[in-house]
Amino acid sequence: MAYGAVAVLVAAAAFVAGPQASARSTGPAPSPAAPAGSPPAGFASWGELAAAQLPLSEAAGAIEGALGDSPAFTSLTVSVEDRSVTLYHKGGEEQVEAAVAPQRAKGVRVELRSAPYNRSELREAAASLMGRSLTIDGQLTSVHSAGARSDGSGLLVEGEPLRANDTNSGNGRARTAEPPVPWTGTVTGAPAPLESREQDAPLHSGGMLLRQRYKGGPICTSGFVVTWPQRGLDYLMTAAHCSEAGKTWYAGDQDIKLGPVSDRSERYDTELIPTHGGFLHNYTIWSGQPVYRQSQQLLNVNRAAHSYVGEYLCVSGSLSGEVCNLKVAEGKHFTRYKEFSTGTEVYTLKNTGGGFTAMKGDSGGPVFSRNLDGSVVARGLISAGVIGAKTETCSNPAANNSPVECYRHIYVTDVPDVLNQHPGMQIAN
Repeated sequence: MAYGAVAVLVAAAAFVAGPQASARSTGPAPSPAAPAGSPPAGFASWGELAAAQLPLSEAAGAIEGALGDSPAFTSLTVSVEDRSVTLYHKGGEEQVEAAVAPQRAKGVRVELRSAPYNRSELREAAASLMGRSLTIDGQLTSVHSAGARSDGSGLLVEGEPLRANDTNSGNGRARTAEPPVPWTGTVTGAPAPLESREQDAPLHSGGMLLRQRYKGGPICTSGFVVTWPQRGLDYLMTAAHCSEAGKTWYAGDQDIKLGPVSDRSERYDTELIPTHGGFLHNYTIWSGQPVYRQSQQLLNVNRAAHSYVGEYLCVSGSLSGEVCNLKVAEGKHFTRYKEFSTGTEVYTLKNTGGGFTAMKGDSGGPVFSRNLDGSVVARGLISAGVIGAKTETCSNPAANNSPVECYRHIYVTDVPDVLNQHPGMQIAN
């Protein structure tokens, strides 16, 4: 099974203030340092990895855009190791060839693979299983995660065992569901949201520390800055599981209130925190080290893009800092958080290096890929830690270094999906 149960990343505790961050201009960000650690897949440098992955990512995005909602489209994967893009499709050979031809003409290696199901069929099948009862390995479970295999051959499903006194066991939902497509299942615990960089001067950036109480918790992380011209407002994105609509946030350790929260989506685990109106915008994110550490940099965001299986991405939670070496292991699938009434669409990021990726309090933080010029592409938001992978205990720097759970592999959401729900919304100049 490609993904396990999750814990959503928010922590509530008594916290202390950290050092004051300096005010900054809204001009171009300084040249950032390279990500820490050695690049994956045998690349000599992070720049070499970015140069190899960028044309593949752009080709995958162009192919998906050309096919749109075509019944021929199943999925796309990227292999930076093989310098290739693979398109899985159900029929529609002429349309598929027309979609890949421009990318092949640019010298991109695009492989075609036949799939028994298309994206719409698999997405509908996965959505129909959420919260349903399903027998997995002889155990009656309640499904909390379901999504398509990247090759389009069926579904990957996870369920939590139903207890004898579970309310589901006394009604019709306890009858075993009958998935309409082939599937494989794993019995795991249900996901749990993970709640919980210091003082960030206006105009605010993504990747900063958010507190629900002045110098207190719960804690989360801001994701990306967006502008909605129709309302004349700028917003910070963060994870919807971090708070309810109408709540306010403090900008790190400062006595500066942001909010109230609006436009909350459980499906995309995203909420918007209004910050200011006017004509000044700051499309940047914090990278580098976490809160209360010196080596922090601002990076410019130049666009948003979907993610594809095989790509390498980075995250920048306020408590854990920037972590790269993260590979998209599975495409979008549904998972269910107990706090939500609907399923949430997420990708799985697996840490291919050492150490952990995120801890409680990193939820809502930016997920991105790097460009050669030092800018970044917005991909998603940190949503949850995968339980059943490797879970460790780390020190929370925003809570007197108290112990907190941290995770190697995580679930992340898709920023372009959110932008598409808000016509005209901008994430870059």
